[in-house]
Amino acid sequence: MQLTWLGTAGFKLDTSEGATLLIDPFLSRPRKATPVLPIQLTDLYPVDEILLTNGRFDHAMDTPELSEQTGAIVHAPGSICQRLVELGVSTHTLECITVNKRKTLGTLIWRALPSAVNQLDSSPILRALTNSPESLTTAQALDRDWPLGEIVCYHLQADELSLVHFGSAGWVEAEIRRLRPDIALVPVECHPDTNADVVRLVSRLTPKVVIPHHWDDYYPPLSQLSNVKEFEAAVNIVAPGVKVYVPKIGQSFSVTDLL
Repeated sequence: MQLTWLGTAGFKLDTSEGATLLIDPFLSRPRKATPVLPIQLTDLYPVDEILLTNGRFDHAMDTPELSEQTGAIVHAPGSICQRLVELGVSTHTLECITVNKRKTLGTLIWRALPSAVNQLDSSPILRALTNSPESLTTAQALDRDWPLGEIVCYHLQADELSLVHFGSAGWVEAEIRRLRPDIALVPVECHPDTNADVVRLVSRLTPKVVIPHHWDDYYPPLSQLSNVKEFEAAVNIVAPGVKVYVPKIGQSFSVTDLL
């Protein structure tokens, strides 16, 4: 299994059988976004399936184009599916998620779990008010066009490995209590309270490896580059047995090699 970090919460997952799955793919970054993503939408083709954790622009904005160009099946919560239909996505390529229902893509097994959002970092409007009041009009349009909707996280299994992906810094305690993944993909944001929550999530999951994402400055001025070193140091204190792997944007890596 190979992963490629696409920036924000986005990942490309390639199975050993040659199937490609995207989680929260958002590549339409402004020119000043950092780090620079050396991948375009067309570089992702072909794509078999797309999984969305929520409906915010930085998770779902590129899904209509990707779905149209690749014919990939899009899996998302019901309200997000409804919004995608309004944006022209064919109902033939949409599948509304039933939480905890097992799905397969070849030998890859995955399921969606109910999740939650951390309100401190979830809204473009809150980001604008905090970082750049002059960008409030842009933030309001993004918030209107790409509402949050229901939130899920994903548990995936392949090649005798398990992986969890959280697109947001919140979680449902009852849903993660029994999870012991090999790999945890978790969001790291600028707000210290948000990062403290994610560190607590890591301590509950106790994965072998944690991979921070969403720490990039993906949509300035509504976003900021986060300090991954501070997150890594906090994890080392509360979960010293957990390895932190910071991915390089646009570069593929083997999940097996991390363990």
